Amino acid sequence: MGYCTYFRTFAPFIITHAHMRIFKRLDLYLLKAYLQLFAGTFFICLFIFLMQYTWRWINELVGKGLSYDVLAQFFWYATLTLIPISLPLAILLAALITFGNFGERLELLSMKAAGISLLRIIRPIFLFVAVLCVGSYYFQNKVTPKATMELGALVYSMKQKSPELEIPEGIFYNEIPGYNLYVEKKDLKTGMLYGIMIYSMSNGYEDAQIVLADSGRMQSTADRMHLKLTLWGGERFQNLSSQGGQMMRANVPYMRETFQKEVDLISFNGNFDVMDASLFSGNAETKDIGAIQQGIDSLTHHIDSVGHAIYAAALQSQMTRNLPTACKDSAKIVASVATQQPFDSLMARLSDAQRQEIWRNASNRTRQLQNDYEFRAMTQADSHTALRKHHVEWHRKYTLSLACLVFFFIGAPLGAIIRKGGLGMPVVVSVLIFIFYYIINVSGEKMAKQGAWDITFGMWLSSMILIPIGMFLTYKSNIDSTLFNIEGYTLPLKNLWNKIKSLRKNRQTETTTEPITEPTIEPTTEPITEP
Repeated sequence: MGYCTYFRTFAPFIITHAHMRIFKRLDLYLLKAYLQLFAGTFFICLFIFLMQYTWRWINELVGKGLSYDVLAQFFWYATLTLIPISLPLAILLAALITFGNFGERLELLSMKAAGISLLRIIRPIFLFVAVLCVGSYYFQNKVTPKATMELGALVYSMKQKSPELEIPEGIFYNEIPGYNLYVEKKDLKTGMLYGIMIYSMSNGYEDAQIVLADSGRMQSTADRMHLKLTLWGGERFQNLSSQGGQMMRANVPYMRETFQKEVDLISFNGNFDVMDASLFSGNAETKDIGAIQQGIDSLTHHIDSVGHAIYAAALQSQMTRNLPTACKDSAKIVASVATQQPFDSLMARLSDAQRQEIWRNASNRTRQLQNDYEFRAMTQADSHTALRKHHVEWHRKYTLSLACLVFFFIGAPLGAIIRKGGLGMPVVVSVLIFIFYYIINVSGEKMAKQGAWDITFGMWLSSMILIPIGMFLTYKSNIDSTLFNIEGYTLPLKNLWNKIKSLRKNRQTETTTEPITEPTIEPTTEPITEP
């Protein structure tokens, strides 16, 4: 009796404690399986976006002679700016593969058979994704603006960097500003150039020069601000059409100069100077939430003040400003009797010179006002565009962070429904979903920046579309719905078609009746013997 009493007392606690330990181990198992896939998919997605961004600026990276530290800075800042957009795709792909593997290995079925719902299964991974969502917002608010500022300064400096001096053979080289250089042959060991032809247009086309030389050498100066061009055995031809009078141009159309050795200095900045990154601090992409809000307030105040000024200027009378005396007199005549006589009769009282002067000044004044208003409209349009960009960046920090949760609630139930792991079907589905999201997001952002759509609607359009999809997939996966089973859609149609074919008209059939007689049993005459 003592053991029975002990078991009845402590059995609920033992069972509950055992269940808690099982769930903890299950959580660790789920997190371990997801984190391994997430780490791989995140670096794959980040690498893909980085290669796409590098290809965008490939012309600024190749042929400029950039050092390895400059290239490392470019890839580092580009990586920091691409992390927020890589997180949602990595979360989606990892969730699809993880729950697809669970479904393919029947582990998900075993968990559900043990009484664990899908929402309880995804809870530990959901908590991890929620932490990533908050971290993505913090990263976009603190790290991404500074990285974007530094990257913008670096890219702009690379655009201004002169290309590395690599003169090819047999073709004209025009990377030196104001010069076209042709080299027939060059010696890579000594750096000598042979068969040189130079078209110099540094002083304009009217003062063009042509230089022919047997050989030469081109070197950079110590400060890398000039090119030292040494030529041997050549001639120089200079156009003289812009110099002297008509007699000189008719007799001597050009100047010819022969030299044995000549040294020229060509301005060519071979250094790489990174501009000050603070020059990009006014862009909305380089600001955090607080700075964006301050920018919105200042731009709104500026737009309102300029609008009030334009409205006040439009209310002032501009008809008689800076007009001649004759026009002012004629305008007074028209104004004095405007309420008594029609306009045609008033114009008839004026002389032809007065009427022409009135029409001419009215046309000039109208054209001046039109140009003034167009300039003000253009100025206001720039301010409104900057204001919309600040609003777009403010919303982007929230929508891009929320996309981590949205993609998880799409990937996890979708993987449980498809039950296909590996890098085959999940990768295809993830790419299609992300392309769908990217198209909607970019379209909404573009329309919001242009002012065609409301900014809130344009920036949250992708979330408004994907959140119901995620809720629907989570519901279907929680009730073990065969959402992508073709037989689940074709079988009801087949049954309906069979019912339609089985419908027949009532037919009359002939029936026959047979009398039922009782069976007769004949007695046996054989004796029954015992065995």
